[in-house]
Amino acid sequence: MKKIFFFVAAALMSAAMYADLQVADFENINLAAEQELKFTNDTIGFFESGSFKLQETVTYSGGSVAGAVISSHTDTDFSGYQDANKSIAGGAYEGQNYAVFYVNAWGDPDKITLNEAAVVPGMYVCNNVYAYSSMTEGDAIAGEPFGETDYFMLTIYGYLNGQAVNARVFVMLAEGTDIMDEWTYVDLSDLGEIDALSFTMSGSRSGDYGLNTPSYFCIDNLGAEAPAEAIVNTNAEVKAFKVIRDGQVIIFRGDKVFNVLGAEL
Repeated sequence: MKKIFFFVAAALMSAAMYADLQVADFENINLAAEQELKFTNDTIGFFESGSFKLQETVTYSGGSVAGAVISSHTDTDFSGYQDANKSIAGGAYEGQNYAVFYVNAWGDPDKITLNEAAVVPGMYVCNNVYAYSSMTEGDAIAGEPFGETDYFMLTIYGYLNGQAVNARVFVMLAEGTDIMDEWTYVDLSDLGEIDALSFTMSGSRSGDYGLNTPSYFCIDNLGAEAPAEAIVNTNAEVKAFKVIRDGQVIIFRGDKVFNVLGAEL
């Protein structure tokens, strides 16, 4: 499945807006093929690439983890938790390396910070093999494979000078049995000028202790500008999700626009 997430405003953005922003493609991080790089002590560190700094994965005393792993895995085999740091797309969007992010709901949001405030055009995202396996095959925690009423959603927040901006971006990693399995461009420009990003994950498979679907997703080419087809696209299957600054959710489906209640605008 391939989807393009886009915002109409992206068509009006000029390349000059992003001239000083360097894309984080993670290729500057020294990693052999079919390997992963993570931090496993009770100490917080960072991966730096382009204009961005990502918190490394941290294993806390209680056994929980949070943050990013840099991966070069290209196989999509999944036999257990040890295979979590793989993209279901089979490697990076471009090049060798990509980041796998685990979102821990029990602590402060894990942030990606910028060297200086800027408008971030967008990035590519994909499911990891752990979440994908849970959604397509089922598991002991989340239960049966996804049905038509299930969903798995990534929410992206922007910050400026320590304060959350009044906009968010929703990315549907799964809608029913339509589960993202390719790298997909997500436009972040509506967040405006920011100096940090954070993430939460939500879904239909939740319980008393939060989300039961494994809360992972993959990132590549953070800060990349939109591909041409994300700005002008007449494919009726294309979907886009946007939260404008008054908080209203606008849903684009092909050349039609709907509000959150399904009424065409």
